[in-house]
Amino acid sequence: MTDRHFILGTAGHIDHGKSSLIEALTGTDPDRLPEEKERGMTIELGFAQLSLPTSDESGDTLALGVIDVPGHADFVKNMVAGVGAIDLALFIVAADDGWMPQTEEHYQILTYLGVKRAIVALTKVDLVDELELVLEDVKENLTGGPWEEIDVIPVSSHTGTGIEDLRNRVSQILTESGPVRDKGKPRLSVDRAFSLKGVGTVVAGSLTEGRINVGDDFKVMPQGAEAHVRTAQSHGSPAESVPPGTRTALNITGVNLRENRGATKDSIARGDVLVKKGLGGAVEAIDVLISKSDREIRGMRQSKRALRTGREVMFHHGSMGVPARVHFLGQRSLSPGETVLAELRFHERIYVFVGDWFVIRDASLGLTLAGGIVLDEDANRRAFRKPFQAEFLEARREAPNDLDVLVCSQLRRDKVAFIPNLLAKSAFSAEEILQSVEKAVEAGEFSRNGDWVFFSEWWKGIAGLASDSILKVHKEHPDQLGLPLRDLRSMIEPELPAPKFFDMVLEGLMAGEFTKAGPNIRHRDHIPTLPPQLLKAGELVRKRLASDPVSPPNKGETATNPDEEKALRFLEHTGEVIVLDPKTVISQAGFDRLKNEIVVCLKEQGAATASELRQYTGTVRRILMPLLEMLDEEGVTLRDGDERRLKG
Repeated sequence: MTDRHFILGTAGHIDHGKSSLIEALTGTDPDRLPEEKERGMTIELGFAQLSLPTSDESGDTLALGVIDVPGHADFVKNMVAGVGAIDLALFIVAADDGWMPQTEEHYQILTYLGVKRAIVALTKVDLVDELELVLEDVKENLTGGPWEEIDVIPVSSHTGTGIEDLRNRVSQILTESGPVRDKGKPRLSVDRAFSLKGVGTVVAGSLTEGRINVGDDFKVMPQGAEAHVRTAQSHGSPAESVPPGTRTALNITGVNLRENRGATKDSIARGDVLVKKGLGGAVEAIDVLISKSDREIRGMRQSKRALRTGREVMFHHGSMGVPARVHFLGQRSLSPGETVLAELRFHERIYVFVGDWFVIRDASLGLTLAGGIVLDEDANRRAFRKPFQAEFLEARREAPNDLDVLVCSQLRRDKVAFIPNLLAKSAFSAEEILQSVEKAVEAGEFSRNGDWVFFSEWWKGIAGLASDSILKVHKEHPDQLGLPLRDLRSMIEPELPAPKFFDMVLEGLMAGEFTKAGPNIRHRDHIPTLPPQLLKAGELVRKRLASDPVSPPNKGETATNPDEEKALRFLEHTGEVIVLDPKTVISQAGFDRLKNEIVVCLKEQGAATASELRQYTGTVRRILMPLLEMLDEEGVTLRDGDERRLKG
């Protein structure tokens, strides 16, 4: 038997009984601040724990962290912080009040944040006589939206009516949803941060995407400070390891509590995010898909007004709320019921994952304007209106949570990616991303070189450009060794994201039909002829090397004048002559003969000394020793003391 961890969040209009319902479900009053007790409303986020048996036969327990979020219009920004990471929404509507303006705004916020699993708890049913009319009104408000089919369960915290039914339905939905998966990318959006005497800095939040262990080191985003987890608590109890889907409190070292936005980098406050190292950095712009509901919030005519491009808004994501300016792609305004590609540009750096949901609001009006999903978590402001970025965003808008679409669109745009960094800021595990890459490689969409992956169509184009350039030189200058590597580099590097990829292009060419010829590259079938002025010198060099193939004269005796030296270098570059060391050369034919005889000797004897190999082959020590060292480097032979053996 194991615990399955989830976050349950409430939402709804003020005084519709959220806190009372949580207390009835859990036995805990989530209102924790004295001001909340005095005012009778939830201002900050309240928390409780609830344990339920699963609805299957596993015998597991559902360990739920329950978030009670404020309902009053003045505190909607705190409500957004509460629902950002929930697995199930408990949407509260009071039977004696019905669907109120704040009910509508909370409903829109939850749908903007992509919350699909929800239950409507129709509270205070003991105060109404015409329950069927109330139920009909609630269902009418849900008709046509993403929650059209969800359950509406009448309850009363005062009499206990429906409380057990609600518990059972919560258990059934979360049991059927399966446990929250550990993606290996723990992310804690800090919604509480404080300092305790004798303890130090403490932060709390909802943990998603991965596990946190005591002793782990994390980055504090967006500022990039480093923090160490000294101790952890979950559900009020100390824990050595905390799984995703839990409310978590951490005692951390390395950072202090930040009192204001201009404080030191090595600090932390509400709105910051704790993330595992190596998961990318903070940014000043993101490209997104924004939608505006066509539903009006009663009493707020501004809610139906179009949102114009260039407007200043408040961006709410997790526990963070920061100002931003919104710019639309291809249109000047966003009317109710419309969706648009957009870029959000921030006054300070933020940290988000691709696929994250968010809400934008008008802080001065206290009004939710729209919501959306992140399509490019590392946007380049200069690229927003470029055709390639528009193509990238269009590909993602249709399937923003499809891993294969995310991977393919990234490679189509960027052409190349380092696999360990690919979609690092996403809710997909490294294993899932690698599997998607390997599937695309197998299908021929991508090409791979170690940890680098390339968009095949582009990569083939680069290789084709290089190949055509080399063959053109062969055709126009058949006497030349090939295309100088420096010239090839100058042709190819402007087409590459970085100069370092030139070596990979070269590696790919040489794995196929091309080979190096000194400082040049040539097709393997291209055998250049000596220039006319060097023909006579070349024949003399060949003759001297062929006079005794296994014991040729030294380099100075092989080439005795400048023309013969030029001819010798030419033959070296074409592979007709092998340079064993600065003073020793041998023909390719002589090299191959000695290599084959050494292999035969070692197969017969198992091992042999240099002296024995010299006698076996009939060569001289001057030739044999550098040749053996070359065979060692090539992995043909292995030196074992004074003896050589065949490697492998």
